[in-house]
Amino acid sequence: MASRLADIMPEIGPYISVVVTARNDDHGGGLLRRMQTFVNGWIGQCQKHGLVSELIVVEWNPSEDRPPLMDALQWPADTRPCQVRFIQVPREIHRRYQYGEVMALYQMIAKNVGIRRARGRFVLATNIDIIFSDELVRYLAEARLEPGRMYRIDRHDVMNDVPVDGSVDDQLAYCKTHLIRVNAREGTFNLTPDGLPALSEQDIADHDSGIRFGAGWYGVERDSMQQVFRWMNTDAEIGVSLPGDPPFPLIFHLEPGPSAGAEPLRLQAVDSAGKILAETEVRGPAKIEVKLSFDGETVRSFRLHVAAGGGRPVPHDSRLLNLRVYRCEWEASPAGAARRPAAPLIRRKMRAPRLWIKFMYLVNRMAADGPHVDLALRVPDGFRRLARFYVGVGGLTGALKGGLRRYRQLPRDRVGRDEAWPHEMNGSRAENPVLLHTNACGDFTLMARENWADLRAYPEFDLHSFNLDSLLCYAAHHGGIKEEIWRDPLRIYHIEHATGSGWTPEGQAQLFGRLHDKGIGWLDYRELLAWAGQMRWLNSPMIFNQENWGLANLELKETAPFTKSSANAAS
Repeated sequence: MASRLADIMPEIGPYISVVVTARNDDHGGGLLRRMQTFVNGWIGQCQKHGLVSELIVVEWNPSEDRPPLMDALQWPADTRPCQVRFIQVPREIHRRYQYGEVMALYQMIAKNVGIRRARGRFVLATNIDIIFSDELVRYLAEARLEPGRMYRIDRHDVMNDVPVDGSVDDQLAYCKTHLIRVNAREGTFNLTPDGLPALSEQDIADHDSGIRFGAGWYGVERDSMQQVFRWMNTDAEIGVSLPGDPPFPLIFHLEPGPSAGAEPLRLQAVDSAGKILAETEVRGPAKIEVKLSFDGETVRSFRLHVAAGGGRPVPHDSRLLNLRVYRCEWEASPAGAARRPAAPLIRRKMRAPRLWIKFMYLVNRMAADGPHVDLALRVPDGFRRLARFYVGVGGLTGALKGGLRRYRQLPRDRVGRDEAWPHEMNGSRAENPVLLHTNACGDFTLMARENWADLRAYPEFDLHSFNLDSLLCYAAHHGGIKEEIWRDPLRIYHIEHATGSGWTPEGQAQLFGRLHDKGIGWLDYRELLAWAGQMRWLNSPMIFNQENWGLANLELKETAPFTKSSANAAS
């Protein structure tokens, strides 16, 4: 399929346009080395798999004391079937923007320049320090992409000594063995040297337990009693190394989260073949015991699955928080040491200082997060029943006009459920954003060219680029473009750069501190969620740019490195 595509596509243009932006200023440290690795990898893989593409590099605000990027990079004698195009946005245009003197590059506007001028049927917006897995480029070469889809993928961060002059196979071999972290839909998580999710310093499982938490788990948090826990989505993967033959049961101590609603949850443990290993109903603090048989394989995986209930959105949060898990541990053998008490039991023993600790927790949140603090509270069924009755009968007046009699007559098991008061709104709250994979979306967002045009690409706000790529993803979703998340072995690797030059968990404070010191604005995460919630309420995308998006009204200088590919294109 790949060779046939390579034969056909030159007649009708590239199948995919890859758009990046940069300037020769050593941003992030070793920029030319990282970019050379990206260029070598992409062109080499296009040649290997016959992927007809164009690489568009938008050089924004070129440095005055350094050579242009095109001249600073090395190019193969023949880049076919990848055509390379450089588009330059000069300094005088850059200086028109508010932060032109303190911010060297407007990343999203620059990408829009390339997207607007792309010729491919599909357009991938990415960055100059990305390496694509062989499986991913082979998949692209098979021409399976569809309009009306927004393709997303996890980003794996790797150490920065990728062999720049090595073959594609050498580069990918390095990436697979030098992983740092993964940026998934649920968050950003450190990885072990062998690529498995690493436990946090304090976690719900012991470091020597052989337990690992995969997709569907959110990062470690602390409750008002300062106990660690993890939120769980509808499906949460667990990988384990069995401690013995036969292995002891694996115990999860948990309780319903704010997405559970009033109905009990039916929780299942399901293995990779779809067999149900355990099942329980969760109404309050509970545990589920999973028994894994030993079949010669010491490494096993399964998932916790919410088979019924849950899925309710949480106000001002895009996550689904079905269950809160406090502890995951192997059941001790009869002769072994006593198991650590489950966290929910500890919590019940500490009633005396509980209110004070919760009050101090709220004070700390107000000090750190103000001026608005969102708190998720689990409302007891009895209080919720009474509150729904009060609202349903019309408040105090309705209650005094016979509402109390109606309350006593209403079946107890029905009060407090969603169907008890039919006039109330069911479903998601208007201000809740949908759950999309926006983590590191600036490194891989792929859509048909006409879909980019319909949305007018990234919002061209006069701000730092932070969160603007996520805003585009929400606009795409509410514009009817379906998100499709690719999984392993389709993968992208991101070459690590200097701390604080881009967002990382370790460099977040440094990045925002630098922006604050320079007076540069950015789209705050709470503002992003507000925009996303507004789009959900309107059931429509928000289009932020005018018709001349991507500097379409300007003629910009375009060049190409002199290779056999560019010579043939010129003739």
